[in-house]
Amino acid sequence: MVRQLLGLMFMRDQGIYRAIGRRLRSRRRLLEMTQRDVATRCGLTFQQIQKYEAGLIAMPIARLIALADALETPITDFIQGLPALAPPSAPVDGEVVTWRRPEQGRRLTATAGG
Repeated sequence: MVRQLLGLMFMRDQGIYRAIGRRLRSRRRLLEMTQRDVATRCGLTFQQIQKYEAGLIAMPIARLIALADALETPITDFIQGLPALAPPSAPVDGEVVTWRRPEQGRRLTATAGG
């Protein structure tokens, strides 16, 4: 079951990476830039740009910001309209949420809605 869920999440993420990559490529071509041109502006290799455009690898948000700057467009042009991630389930009022900080071993408790 867990593997199936992870597989579905991976497939969804891959679809998002590919959608962003298509938008990157489209904008780059509109500006008549090569992958090397974009890479130079961002301090990357053209191979990295190639992989981002193909949706083969995840892109840190800081990298997407740098690419948006290099392509002279707001970052929202790349992410607007993408499928939203499922929101985490919110605790119900009065529900106690407990977790540990691994580095300190302390137990923290919070009560939702209160």
